Amino acid sequence: MSTFFSALGVLAPVLFVLALGYCAGRMKRFDSDQVAGLNELVLGYALPALLFVGIARAPRAALFSEAPFVLALLVAGLGLFVAVALVSVFLLRHTLSAAAIQSASVTLSNVGFAGVAILTPLFGQDSLLSIAVAALVLNVTIIPVMVTMLEYDRHRSLGGGVRLGALIGRSVADSFSQPYVWAPLLALILVLLGVRVPKEIDSMLALIGSATGGAALFVAGIILAAFRITVTFETVGNTLVKVVVQPVIMALLVIAFGIAQPLRAEAIVICALSSAVVCPMLAVRYKAYQAEAASTLLLTTLAMVVAVPIAITLAR
Repeated sequence: MSTFFSALGVLAPVLFVLALGYCAGRMKRFDSDQVAGLNELVLGYALPALLFVGIARAPRAALFSEAPFVLALLVAGLGLFVAVALVSVFLLRHTLSAAAIQSASVTLSNVGFAGVAILTPLFGQDSLLSIAVAALVLNVTIIPVMVTMLEYDRHRSLGGGVRLGALIGRSVADSFSQPYVWAPLLALILVLLGVRVPKEIDSMLALIGSATGGAALFVAGIILAAFRITVTFETVGNTLVKVVVQPVIMALLVIAFGIAQPLRAEAIVICALSSAVVCPMLAVRYKAYQAEAASTLLLTTLAMVVAVPIAITLAR
């Protein structure tokens, strides 16, 4: 029981900063250009630096020990994404674009924005490696698949011919051009080659990376304030899949793969985090599943208050 309440204590500052950003968004304290600038600060500078440091500091043996964790992420992330997409298209009769956004909303965890603020107080600085690996794996798998589906559906609706191979290549290239993707990937290559990052560079990157937690959560709160929220059977279902079904799948996988603590608990908590902020952002860009994506983000954020402490308690 003490673990449950300690987890609630960790979530309190997270929710406070989210609420602060939400209030700032509702009060129009930041215009669209300022929000875009804050978003660029997080995604273009602070988060990539933090992810780089998280992997670069790890011994090579520690990276190899993460292999079962990577496999579990692929099954619980990309595997569940494909399953939800099939249900969305063939049972719920959504368009391919809506299916892409819905599938990402229930499988892509907000690990980049909320992971640092939640996992590091619970598991220590060593959890930065798990956060970096999870962000890398999810960003180079789910996001390219989602963007490919969105682009394919957009081109098809315009009546123009589209080459699927070209779309896939462009989506993957776009993903790898993002700093929060190539920075941890570069760190991974350096560690595998046995190249150690000089402590002076490590300190520089750690300093800008330390801004990630608060700034990311504040921006997430502003983004939440920008969308209209609707509570329907589908958005509630999305929420349950994200904060209940996905963590349960991960719990079964970490047991099956023999993943030890604390990585076992970290993996389950990562899956219990809220939906990624990028989902409603892409929904607005492609004009598909907009209200539902925003509602899923807000509902999973609220549900995280209960889901994360339960996940930590059961994973111990």
